[in-house]
Amino acid sequence: MRPGSVVVVPCLAALVLAFGASMGCAATIAFVAPDTGIPAGPMCCEPPASLQGARVCKLTNDGTHRLGQVDDDQRLWWWNDAVAPGKTVEYAVSSASENAKPKAVNIEQTSPETIAVTLNGKPFTTLNFKKNEPRVYLYPVIGPTEVGVTRDHIMRDNPLEKDNRRQDHPHHRSLWTAYGDVRIKDFDKQGYDFWAEPKDRKLPRQILTKVVRTVSGPVFGQIEATIEWQTPEGQRVFTEDRTYTFFVGNHDERMIDLRNRFTFGDMDVKFGDTKESGILSLRLAVTMDEVGVKTPQPLHGQATNSRGGIGAGSTGQCWGRPAEWCDYVGPLDGQTVGVAVFDHPRNFRHPTRWHIRDYGLYTANPFGLAAFTGDKSQDGSHVWKKGESVELNYRVVIHKGDTNAARVADQWKLYSSPPKISLK
Repeated sequence: MRPGSVVVVPCLAALVLAFGASMGCAATIAFVAPDTGIPAGPMCCEPPASLQGARVCKLTNDGTHRLGQVDDDQRLWWWNDAVAPGKTVEYAVSSASENAKPKAVNIEQTSPETIAVTLNGKPFTTLNFKKNEPRVYLYPVIGPTEVGVTRDHIMRDNPLEKDNRRQDHPHHRSLWTAYGDVRIKDFDKQGYDFWAEPKDRKLPRQILTKVVRTVSGPVFGQIEATIEWQTPEGQRVFTEDRTYTFFVGNHDERMIDLRNRFTFGDMDVKFGDTKESGILSLRLAVTMDEVGVKTPQPLHGQATNSRGGIGAGSTGQCWGRPAEWCDYVGPLDGQTVGVAVFDHPRNFRHPTRWHIRDYGLYTANPFGLAAFTGDKSQDGSHVWKKGESVELNYRVVIHKGDTNAARVADQWKLYSSPPKISLK
């Protein structure tokens, strides 16, 4: 099963479901909420064989209808409302036309170098893969308050960022993937830096070579792309298959799942031990930072993690520490907003360590060890042999309110250990 999938019992092949227009029977899917309840969010199960080929279905509970959507990994997804502790939920599942509802999550290529994502007709984010930029990234990233949660620099000039001296680190491009020490020849020396962007040299680059597919739908939209990581001379180091899944969300939260699949088909590749990296990287809006630059005065933001750690930066309890998730909460245009990141339990070296700073940098980095601990006897580097591949999965939850109000710990449970779903 793919990350995020849940167990479905009993044998699906024994069930007869109606997903054709000429059949009238329906299956029932059911689950019981754990003692902590279930927050609102995406849920999925494996569809029966008779559903294969269908993309949209209808789920009915107590006279209320919602749509389900099947992905290319044959998982049936729907957006579930919050469920009280111990409550049993049953949905009757029946056929639905793919035109039953306008595509709530719409993916559209708006230029040769951008793909836009809208939620119910409103902008959410855009995938940028511009020839004059060395990375592929999402910008802007607009939260449930309809305000961008990531920094604008260098994509757009923002006077607030300038006033707070936050127009630094031009390589911190909103929401991106990068790595600062990729070695292919001499494994004992610093390798190619796919993290920083110094102006005095030719840079290694991420080149989007193919948009594999885009999907729009009532529950989620997806962008899958092939990206080559190339040396400054244009030599391919390895290939990445990157998939973004954008869920429909609600008034209080928006979610993005990120899947990075690296394939080392040309040569052995070493990821060196460095803090300058993030398989999932964010640079947050300036008002959410923990500490300002000028005084340095507090800016009222705060980072927390799943282990009870508080505070970003080298003196905080979150920087460089292993944790299942982190949440960075702060004021944004008069409201409290947070951005939580979950490290999937099947990821390499889960729980990951976090390069999370009090100025809003926020990355998941499973390869930094000596760089974080200061103990040079430890080594977090890893060599990927030619022919190997690795898959890493993350979820980003952009939410209103603080960590407790948004039920971030319960959202993590829904992501990492969802309830079992039965078919009747």
